[in-house]
Amino acid sequence: MDMLFKLLAEHVYLILFVSLILEFAALPLPGETMMVVAGIMAYNNHGSYIGMIIASALGTVIGMQFSYEVGRRLGTRAVDKYGSYIGLTPYRMTKAAEFFNKFGNIVIVIAYFLPGVRHILGYFSGISRIDAKRFHLYSTIGGIFWVVVFITLGYVLGPSAPHAFKLLHKYGTMLFIIGIAALFIYLIFKKLGAKDFAIFFKKRFKYLVVLLIVEAAVLIKFVVLDERAHPKLKSDIIFYCLGFLAFVAFLLYLRVTLKHDTSEKLLVVVDYQKDFVDGALGFETADQLDKVIANKIDEYLKAGQDVIFTKDTHYTNYLSTREGKHLPIEHCIIDSEGHNLYGDVANYESYAKRVFNKTSFGSIDLAHYISRSDYKEVEFCGLVSNICVLSNIIMTQTYNEKVEITVDLNATKGLSEEVNSTFKTYLQNLTVNVKE
Repeated sequence: MDMLFKLLAEHVYLILFVSLILEFAALPLPGETMMVVAGIMAYNNHGSYIGMIIASALGTVIGMQFSYEVGRRLGTRAVDKYGSYIGLTPYRMTKAAEFFNKFGNIVIVIAYFLPGVRHILGYFSGISRIDAKRFHLYSTIGGIFWVVVFITLGYVLGPSAPHAFKLLHKYGTMLFIIGIAALFIYLIFKKLGAKDFAIFFKKRFKYLVVLLIVEAAVLIKFVVLDERAHPKLKSDIIFYCLGFLAFVAFLLYLRVTLKHDTSEKLLVVVDYQKDFVDGALGFETADQLDKVIANKIDEYLKAGQDVIFTKDTHYTNYLSTREGKHLPIEHCIIDSEGHNLYGDVANYESYAKRVFNKTSFGSIDLAHYISRSDYKEVEFCGLVSNICVLSNIIMTQTYNEKVEITVDLNATKGLSEEVNSTFKTYLQNLTVNVKE
């Protein structure tokens, strides 16, 4: 064994460097195992601890950046051309980019610790057009952190490493199940938000308490009090109890995904953003709607009814998109001032049931959300009447045959009086209820 360690030690830095480049650039190699072994070698003076970290970090960072550039330069063209055949439509890729640009920092760091995920992270990020500077920064931070954790693990464990791996194998499944349950609860929280999350669990509190009491009784009876029970039986009981909790968490997540807890009426405020009022695509009468829409929102909230906002959302590549080629005016670029809601209406954003960012005139996500809800009536208002408002009405009708749709003509405007005068006819032809 010492001879083998000595032989490996002579080339360990090069082996680590090349292997980790290959792991992220081409081959799904067991990077963590190699780094733990490298840490053990450093503990036994068959290499430098710092040297192991530097070689591994360089290989990791270079491999990840290389895979990102390959995905960005080559994968984008392939996805644009053939992606729709395997479900990678421009819409889905844009949604993926939106998710990563919003939550991607922590995702990029955590992904290193997920086998399989880290191997495609660079390619996927490049194909999804994730911001290059952000990706390079956080993938470097995550890569170095990942390297330090596993090499230090081997270095600290030293000769106890085999025993530690046995413990990990024994309790790893239980920890994994707990992690799965926690993940589903976190996903419910992210989907509902803090307010609705509390309401959701408050409604089910007594059932969850009964479940926990039953599980606690089983654990106390067979694990704590029964000294004659075989250790394997105790482990199995703990395993199944945790597994059942994870299954319940999954069912709760499924409930949230398939059906939303909502009010009977819904007000949808479409794209009342600065760029449509007094910005890049603003027009004279748009600001007159501010008080009207704000009062309408206030009425809905006081009556305990839901309010949803949609936001027209584009990225820095807007001019290269289909819409950008037909309307070559940059507007509602995400994180820009023009993307924000306008005037008094903006004060109500934090009270919204949901806020949907959409990259086209209508929001598929909004239509899906309403279809999985208990709304009996949906009222639309906002900008622009004959474009985004009308698109969302048609899309909502397509997914929801039974819901009644209403439009208050005093709370929406078009770009011209001609549009305003004919909009009522369009709505009536679509069997939409019209208020004047």
